Amino acid sequence: MQLTDQMPLATASQMECGDRIAPFALPDHEGKLSSPLADGVAGRPALLVFDCGAGGDNAGYVRELAAMHDHANAFKVSGTVIFAITRRNVAENRQLRADRGFSFPVLSDPDGQAYRACGLDPVPPGHSTITLVVDPAFRAVRAIGDTQDGSHAAQALPDLSQLDQEHHAAPISLHPPVLVLPRTLTPADCARVIQVWHRPVPVWTSDGVKSEAFAKETGDFKLRNESYGRVLQFLVRDPQVQRYLDMKLRRRVIPEILKAFQSKVSRREDYRIAGYDSAEGGVLPAHRDNSTPQTAQRRFTLSVTLNAEEFSGGALRFPEYGGQEYNVPTGTAVIWSCALLHEVLPVTAGRRFILGTHLFGT
Repeated sequence: MQLTDQMPLATASQMECGDRIAPFALPDHEGKLSSPLADGVAGRPALLVFDCGAGGDNAGYVRELAAMHDHANAFKVSGTVIFAITRRNVAENRQLRADRGFSFPVLSDPDGQAYRACGLDPVPPGHSTITLVVDPAFRAVRAIGDTQDGSHAAQALPDLSQLDQEHHAAPISLHPPVLVLPRTLTPADCARVIQVWHRPVPVWTSDGVKSEAFAKETGDFKLRNESYGRVLQFLVRDPQVQRYLDMKLRRRVIPEILKAFQSKVSRREDYRIAGYDSAEGGVLPAHRDNSTPQTAQRRFTLSVTLNAEEFSGGALRFPEYGGQEYNVPTGTAVIWSCALLHEVLPVTAGRRFILGTHLFGT
């Protein structure tokens, strides 16, 4: 089983890779309320191991929990916390844990609170166990169901290793106040957005701020920046594409902005899919995104890298805060205040694609 990957530009309604799981708290095997977002365990990767049996004893689920217990040392290295979740009552979970000697908590969810939060109510048929790999920000990384590929514990280890690399400790000096969100879009999402950029539409020129196209075009169009950097931007007016991207934004970006910056996002400008081609000297000089009367109300800029493996150069940089270069993985969003000076360095090979927009709010 995998987290659902929607059909091209359909409405995203189910749990997907990158979605933040709604908070929940459940009684553990001792009857004490327990939550993966509690201060003592939050900020660490987690495995949420759901009992998906139809009722009664679930031998498959118990085997998966036993494998989790056997991999305890490997999980300890990555700082991973494990939460077993069942629909049984507290006494039954206490007995299960005692009989098997499990060291991790077993949570009781007879009303399905956590199941609903994770998109597992109803549970997909054909699975005795579903394990969600969750990153330190409590966002879904992967769903593991019943397969022939080994235990859920063994299948989760590569994902946990990747998360460990993403969150490795490193000394820093100056750094800009930006928010970096991995897995904002899936690789499939990114490929579809790039396909939209290739649609045949009218092409207009722009000085980087103004263009007659905004008043004269009612559908999609492209803007070519020539006097101010070198970039060809696709302005998205297609309602279907907007709805799909809005769904992702509401679930994966807006809650994180509220948490990190205590700001509520109320609206956005048109989405832009920008192509920086090395053959055309793709680049964008240092600028701020709210420096004119027309743009002064902008609060945040969102930029999602769509094809990190297919270009060189093109790093995002914030020169007021040091020389760090942001070349982030595909699907990763970088969000910053529109008041920050920033630039896109020259693309030296290939074509760099990003999805961007400007956000408004309070």
